[in-house]
Amino acid sequence: MTKCIIIVLICCTSIASFSAEKKSTKSVSFDNCTEARAAGYENIKRGEPGYATKLDRDKDGVACESK
Repeated sequence: MTKCIIIVLICCTSIASFSAEKKSTKSVSFDNCTEARAAGYENIKRGEPGYATKLDRDKDGVACESK
């Protein structure tokens, strides 16, 4: 029983650290929304990779909004 608990804890810790690593290592920036859309980015929310205030025309926290 103790071995099962340890294995579950190790798996959960690995998954959590992988998710955090995936988010923190992805750095994306674009010169304009045309470039962002060409790369598959649209409706980029503040805090998400690729968001920049220069891409948020109406300053509502969503950049490169779909037309």
